[in-house]
Order: sequence, then C-alpha cells, then structure tokens
Amino acid sequence: MNAAIITARAGSKSIVDKNVHTVRGRALVAYPIQAALDAARIDQVFISTDGQSIAEVGESMGCRIIWRPESLAGDTVNHGDVIRHAVEEVEREAPDLENVALLLGNTVMVDGDLIDLALATLDERSDADSIMTVWEAADDHPLRSLEIRDGVLRPYGDVDRMVSTERQSYPRAYYYDQGVWAFRKYTVKSKDGPNPWWWMGKRSLPIIRTWVTGRDIHTMFDVAVAEWYLDNRHLIKSSGEWIEAPASPGDPPTIARRE
Repeated sequence: MNAAIITARAGSKSIVDKNVHTVRGRALVAYPIQAALDAARIDQVFISTDGQSIAEVGESMGCRIIWRPESLAGDTVNHGDVIRHAVEEVEREAPDLENVALLLGNTVMVDGDLIDLALATLDERSDADSIMTVWEAADDHPLRSLEIRDGVLRPYGDVDRMVSTERQSYPRAYYYDQGVWAFRKYTVKSKDGPNPWWWMGKRSLPIIRTWVTGRDIHTMFDVAVAEWYLDNRHLIKSSGEWIEAPASPGDPPTIARRE
C-alpha cells in the first residue's frame, strides 16, 4: 500500500492562511491533493495539519485528516517530526503501508505523473531508501553564496575561498525543489538521511527537474510564478524532461519524457 501525505500547517505569516489562499480559483492545498489523487500508484491520501480550514478542503476532496498534537503545532517544529508522526498514524490505520509520497501543502508544481515516477523508481531500485526531486544549481551555486559579516559581504563560511567566475567549472550541486519526497516507511524511524532531511534514509536517489517545475509558495511573487506555471503547464508537460535515477546501480542516468 502506498500513501500520499500532505503536510500543511495553519498560522502562516508570510501570506496569512497561505495553504488555503486562492490560486487560480482553488485553495493552494488543493493542488497537491489533486496531484496525489491523480497518481495511479497512490492508494490513500492523508493531510497532516493543525488547521480547520485546511482540513475542510482535504475532507471535501476525500482525504483522511491527521490532526497534529499540540506539541507538533506551530512554525518552530521540526518538519521531520511532523512527518514521522504522520507516517506512524497512517501505519496504525493501514498496517500494510509500504511507501510514502510526501508533498508540501503550499506548492502547485506537482502532478500525478511525477508522483508515479518517484514511486516507480523506488520500486525498481531495491537498493534505494528514497527518491527526492531536485534541481541543479547554476548562478545560485553554493560556491557563489555570500554572508554578511560586520556589514560586509564575504564568501559564505570560508573567507579564504577562491572560486572561478566560470560556473561551468563548478562541481554539480543540487537542491530539493519542493516537489516530491518518496520513501519507504522505515526511513522515518532513524535520523540517517541527507541532512537536513534525516527521514529519507541513507540512500536517497534523485529525479532532476528544471527549477521552474519546483518551488513552493512563501510570498506573492511566488504566487505569481505559480499562476504562470498553471497557465503554461501544458507546454511544460509536452516538452519537459526529467533525469531520473539509474535503473540499477552503476547504470548511467536516463531521460524520462512526458508526452
């Protein structure tokens, strides 16, 4: 049994009631819910929340609600602890749970195809603990990051670091793109995943997407980007590519296309 779990808390400050903010006529949280409902490999959809309005959207779309205890409410809680609690609650209800697709409640840039690809890759790769959607850094490569010390910009974490201006010379770097985490249920029981995503297990494999197909919403600028995506996703679906994890250890990456 595969479950989708959507984490969506109440009380957001960047945009008030962000997860139910209307984006192109629908509550924001409705988009990851719909993606999970559209995924052929998902058997049940759950929402972990502490917000009544979020739960009402989920219930109206057929989701099961996981109410967070007070100790896991608010904006200072470790997301991993919320995820672990949700997985344990799902497992109590469905002891045959095997895999989880974890989605964020504040993104529109996921769909059933992507969830199915992540779960299919997890099925094909018995050596993997999890699958994570990521994007490749370029101008925002960590070697170009800065910090402010005493009011002055300096290379982040290493004052003496010397870096070429030619970004093509950098070792490749990737960021989680707020798309899909797919993992086996046992990975949440130990904190050995790639920091800070400790619930993902020791072997987390990538699905690489172009950055614009990821990202969650924190500001009204992000809302505008999300609306652009919704208006143009038919173009992205017809031309988009993902580099998925190799089918077996040692194999080169292959291109997964959607028509």
